[in-house]
Amino acid sequence: MLEAHNLVEIRELHAMSQDDFARKIGRTRELVNKMENGKAHISKPTLQRIKNFLDSNISHGFSGDVSFLGKSSQPARNSGRAQPYFLERREQKKKDLAPFLVSLVGVKAQAGYVKNFEQVDEYVDTLEKYSLPPGINPTGAVWRYFEVDGDSMEPTLYSGDLILASMMQQEDWTDIKDFSVYIILMQDQLVVKRVFKKNEQEWVLISDNDEAYPQKLLPVSGIRQVWKFRRHIRSVMPQPKEFKIAV
Repeated sequence: MLEAHNLVEIRELHAMSQDDFARKIGRTRELVNKMENGKAHISKPTLQRIKNFLDSNISHGFSGDVSFLGKSSQPARNSGRAQPYFLERREQKKKDLAPFLVSLVGVKAQAGYVKNFEQVDEYVDTLEKYSLPPGINPTGAVWRYFEVDGDSMEPTLYSGDLILASMMQQEDWTDIKDFSVYIILMQDQLVVKRVFKKNEQEWVLISDNDEAYPQKLLPVSGIRQVWKFRRHIRSVMPQPKEFKIAV
């Protein structure tokens, strides 16, 4: 099985930081750090993601013979003729064309998402997954779909709408734009709000339905994750204005 020191060796062989490696395998930097330090179990879904990474990045310099789900990570010695190049390219194209699936954190799953933060990557593997919209390049980011709950962001977002978001690493939080929409995971809840950075220690959470939902101060120390709004899928069409027939 894959051990912590092997994981470090794989990452360092490819000259990657924990952030870079986490993005490549679709996990968080926090989980990679815990796995490398033996503080988190390396689950079967995560093992498969690492195997896929190794399969797409030939690791001639990796010295460990790691067992992935009962299969050695080292390529078998081929006593016969090498596979023709066009067959290798065909297989690679099949991998490249495979749909990139993103977990959906629906309304019913949000309580579990908050509660299982320490094992959140394993938790999201149990959720339903959907393809990315056209025009989205999945590489270099961790993606999630989130379902909007409640009316606090009406009329911009309605309950049942879906938001496609990419996770922001903590060192990138300084790039957050005031009054833009973000998904924020706190210690006790998951919210979709506009954000205003009041200072380095406090942010203001703003609802578009501000008459019913007043602004709130949020200590930055209480934030676990921040997700950047990328796409919006409406569950219903907005009501049209009143039209007067003039012809």
